[in-house]
Amino acid sequence: MAQTHEWMFYEVMWRSWAGRAQVPYPVPWWTQQAFRRWSDDFDSGTYESKEAALASNALYRYWHMVGVKDHRQESLIGQAGEIEPVYDKYCLSFFLYDPVTGALHLPQLIGGGSVGQRMEAPHLPVVLTDFRTPDGIEFVQRTFATAIGARQRDLVVTRLTVGTATGQPRQGWLCAAVMPAGPSGFQRHDRDGRRITDRRLTFLRHLPEENRVETNSGWGPVFDTPPEQYGVYGNPEFSRDPDSYLAHSPFHDLVMGGKLNGARQAQDQVAGLCSAVFAWPFRVVDDEMFEVDVRLPVDLYSGAADLAEIRATPAAELEERNRQFWTTKLLGQGVQPELPWPVTHLTDLFREARSQLLILSDGGEIHPGPTVYDSFWIRDSSVEATACSLVGDQALAEHQLGTHYPLRFNRGTGRIGPCAEYGFFGGPHERDAHEWDSNGQALWAIGRFDRTKGRGAAFGAKLYQPYVVDGARWLRDNRDQYGLLHSGWSAEHLGESDKPHYWDDLWAVAGLYEAARLAERIGSPDAPELWAAFDDVRRATAASVRWVLAEQRRRGAWETYIPTGPADVGRLDSTMIGTAAFFHPLRLHMGSKLGADIDRAARFTLDTMCAHFVSGGYRHEAAWNAYGPYLTTQLAHACLLAGDPVRMDALLDWTVGASFPRTQERAVALGAWNEQHAFSIASDFREVPSRPWYMGDIPHGWAAAEYLLLIRDILLFEADEDRDPHLYIAPGVRPHWVPDGDTVAVESAPTLFGAPFGYRLTHDADRRTVTVEIGEAPERVRYVYPCRFGPVRSVSVDGRDLPVTGDDVQVPAGARRFRVTYA
Repeated sequence: MAQTHEWMFYEVMWRSWAGRAQVPYPVPWWTQQAFRRWSDDFDSGTYESKEAALASNALYRYWHMVGVKDHRQESLIGQAGEIEPVYDKYCLSFFLYDPVTGALHLPQLIGGGSVGQRMEAPHLPVVLTDFRTPDGIEFVQRTFATAIGARQRDLVVTRLTVGTATGQPRQGWLCAAVMPAGPSGFQRHDRDGRRITDRRLTFLRHLPEENRVETNSGWGPVFDTPPEQYGVYGNPEFSRDPDSYLAHSPFHDLVMGGKLNGARQAQDQVAGLCSAVFAWPFRVVDDEMFEVDVRLPVDLYSGAADLAEIRATPAAELEERNRQFWTTKLLGQGVQPELPWPVTHLTDLFREARSQLLILSDGGEIHPGPTVYDSFWIRDSSVEATACSLVGDQALAEHQLGTHYPLRFNRGTGRIGPCAEYGFFGGPHERDAHEWDSNGQALWAIGRFDRTKGRGAAFGAKLYQPYVVDGARWLRDNRDQYGLLHSGWSAEHLGESDKPHYWDDLWAVAGLYEAARLAERIGSPDAPELWAAFDDVRRATAASVRWVLAEQRRRGAWETYIPTGPADVGRLDSTMIGTAAFFHPLRLHMGSKLGADIDRAARFTLDTMCAHFVSGGYRHEAAWNAYGPYLTTQLAHACLLAGDPVRMDALLDWTVGASFPRTQERAVALGAWNEQHAFSIASDFREVPSRPWYMGDIPHGWAAAEYLLLIRDILLFEADEDRDPHLYIAPGVRPHWVPDGDTVAVESAPTLFGAPFGYRLTHDADRRTVTVEIGEAPERVRYVYPCRFGPVRSVSVDGRDLPVTGDDVQVPAGARRFRVTYA
């Protein structure tokens, strides 16, 4: 049954939303969506009651984020501008009150006015919320995170300006509300008894002499300008009647009495629903502005000296410092894709995804999310670090792989399930859930980064003993009787944990390949041993896949597909998305590492997935019952590498749209993806599943990394680094992206050849020519330009005509300029 605070929260929210309360109440966006299409069919496997499921916000985990690069704590921004510091137990929001009419204008309520939200700029993690009342009063809220003082501690600053949209005189109160529930939920409490993101406010106090608020045992908002009115509310009678919370609230007092209770302190030991409101009267006319700045300490602060440090720097100066930092970082450093006007939004989103990974990095560990995923996974981080290394954030990638991976290398002599402890890469997540993909991912990421840094950096040599060689031996020695990795839950999108998954084996093959190549590059005598391990795992994996394919044909399956694992013969469902990794990020098709027949089967599997499970994006109903944003991007990337840029473009288009969902005229996200994109939000409630669905964090670091890697590989990607090194130029650039006279360009892009590359492609539609100027380039690497504009008619390289050999134009190493004429 529901716990008291869960039931109370449910009832207060429901009665407010359903109009049973006498006055408006700031019901969060996610709660409104749950009530909009309510179902008692909650996830009973995770939660004990419908109230617990609601309080945990199990279904609508959408919000915006601000934070400081490499710092621990992020802050979430709700669809009405609410600010939730992730590890502090309160949420701050703003609204307007008219003392003449008694009207409350709450941004949370659709009828209370209009709300617009956007990022200040694609490279600036500053959330702007614009709220306008029906009578023309408008406030604009700018929220950002910054670091202050000698110790560079975190601080969130929100700056509000109130004006009149009509120019006519307007007056009222600007009000700030401190409430328990924020964008992430009220309390995530599951059947195992774990309380994650517990946001109950059992104690709340206003300290006028310090102009700040205490929330439970922590520091709440600090006001630059003292409020003229305030009131703090709790449950002094220990009432268990939900209506008492609605009747004894600051919103009720404002509407019914025109003032706040003036109390400085309150507690609620029943439901943890303490609240407070602070008010600043204003009068504006013409272009006058009334301004209030509020600071949220989201680091460890205590005492008068820390309070003085919080207030020491003017808010305008903090805002300018924040702007300068991100402008320098994202516009002045790293890869800067230059795309034509039809697709400049791809560049904007590229910069936003970079900022998200930098914010989600906690001291060099990139975490896949700000709340329930705010911890370190080998799996996610291998893709995230690789993305950072290839878009110009190499210091972060090196810190993650060089410092934090060794810390996850197990040296004990015990057992983890059926496997040896020694040599396994993994912390609590990998150990507890038997995530056997992690060793392959660690070896793959280390090897790829060693290539990117170049031989002079000797990155791989520094980690070779014991991490690479013993991590590879672990893969060799910890397999089942068929030579495959054991059953486990390497990624929840693959299916059940009591079955083996080819995903693990594909990563093992790729990781062992990189380990053996690294051994060769540093001249290690272990190279033959590692190649033998690679061959053994490769043969076992290929043999198992061939058996599955033959068995499915024997049973009469007319479609070719590789299921999630050998225990899933004939399982034609969306868990087969794991096969996309065959192409991206593992590139096992290059060199036919598992055999030409497996290559063909993997390509057919892409066709089968797209035919059955793509409806705009990838529908993953088998495990998540939701769209998979990063799965869609993985599939798009696999299509690009498999030579299907048309399908890639369509999937990319959905992915971009999924980062800016809207519902009920609200911006649900501002250029970010959660792990799962709910069918209801994707369709603006035209489709609401009949059973519960899974919902992870937003922004999702893995999704951001996948997007960065896709855009980078659309511009250029490497092939056959070890035998016939060559580089594809603009392989994913579509003809409609590049109008007449426009260009595609990239400069100083890191490559797996250990040297940067850059080019500028110009399209002349009248003459039907494409001209490519090559800038920085690695030595002894040839180029391939897949012409997407039409059949190739002629090719000239540095003024010399070359024979036409097809639409994949072959350009020799050392070329500086080539021109292609197409039909």
